[in-house]
Amino acid sequence: MAARQQTLARRIVTAYVLMTVVVAGLFSLMVTEAVGYAEDYFAAAALTRDLDSIIMATDAGQPFQVDSDMDLFVSTNDQRGSLPAWLDGLGTGLHEIYRDGAEVHVLIRDVADKRYALVQNLAEFEYREKILKVIVLSAFALSILIAWLIGTLMARRVIAPVIRLAGQVRHREQLLPLAPALAADYASDEVGQLAAAFDETLGKLRQTLERERLFASDVSHELRTPLMVIASTCDLLLAQGIADPQQLDRIERMRASCEEMRELVEVFLQLARAPRDKGGSTNQITLGQVASEQQARWLHEAASRGLEFKLTREAEDAGLYPAPQLRAVVSNLLRNALHYTDRGFVQLVLRSGGFSVCDSGAGIPPSRREAVFQPFVRGDSSRGDGLGLGLSLVQRICRQQGWRIRLDEHAGGGCEFRVDFFGS
Repeated sequence: MAARQQTLARRIVTAYVLMTVVVAGLFSLMVTEAVGYAEDYFAAAALTRDLDSIIMATDAGQPFQVDSDMDLFVSTNDQRGSLPAWLDGLGTGLHEIYRDGAEVHVLIRDVADKRYALVQNLAEFEYREKILKVIVLSAFALSILIAWLIGTLMARRVIAPVIRLAGQVRHREQLLPLAPALAADYASDEVGQLAAAFDETLGKLRQTLERERLFASDVSHELRTPLMVIASTCDLLLAQGIADPQQLDRIERMRASCEEMRELVEVFLQLARAPRDKGGSTNQITLGQVASEQQARWLHEAASRGLEFKLTREAEDAGLYPAPQLRAVVSNLLRNALHYTDRGFVQLVLRSGGFSVCDSGAGIPPSRREAVFQPFVRGDSSRGDGLGLGLSLVQRICRQQGWRIRLDEHAGGGCEFRVDFFGS
């Protein structure tokens, strides 16, 4: 898991350091072993040469001299006890033993009735060997440091075009129709191939976004005319004077629905143009005004379902908000609450900086609360013929306006959809 979380630059540096550790470690080990082998070889050769000279001088009755780092012990067959006790038990040949905590080489040879024991003190060899080991260890540590530096420089050089490409892809202007191609700025290597793949994918995305914008514009343009005809017809009928209260109520509802459709078209246009654009409608309205409108609209619907519709004003909010977006959010949340509540109440709670829509329905399990905001996800598929787009639309509007919406469990059971006007 830790290896997966490492950045590409860190992986490159790690690869350099590990390779150096393996190569330099093996080289250091080989040097150390070679020094030990050379020490034994040259020590044996020197002892053999010196002992040969001593034996030849002894046989010729000539004087000889033993080096300062050597000691010579000679005994005959009947005087073997004259050798030091620490040489007892050693056979002929070269031996490496420790005497008084110091390493020594001992060469024993039997000639006629004499036993020669030439002992060489290895203190000087040990000192030089320690110095060599320190040098090798220092070189090993220095090679790791150099590998880390080279790896860091190489990683920056290798990662630089990738970081640059990532910045270009993340730039929002890259989705514009006239955005330049990315692959033209890179060589025909792996990064160039990645840039070409981004060009192809971004091109398809631009086409999709353009089709969506054109669709929204076309729908808006084509719907405005029939909506205008319906609205003007309703106005003419109302101007003529309708005596029948039921017909008058139907015409008023048609006119209100027409106005709602016109505002929804404007909302859809704003969502299609710029997902993070808070501008658009110049029609501003307060939360209290929208709440009063929605209460009048849904009060009859709630009564027909045997539900109590409550409007609670905990605190006044004096802010002004885009009317189409705020109406769409409140309307969809109330429609959703009324649709999924069998008995009890639906409550619209107003407060400073936001509002909540509460109900006494069955509620939604915590594991599904995030999913209900996804398109085509419905709280209960057995209810009605809804497509599961209302809450998705609410969330998109909230994101566009910088508002926050979340779903909690209501204190008395059911759901509470809470909207906060952050950044407004």
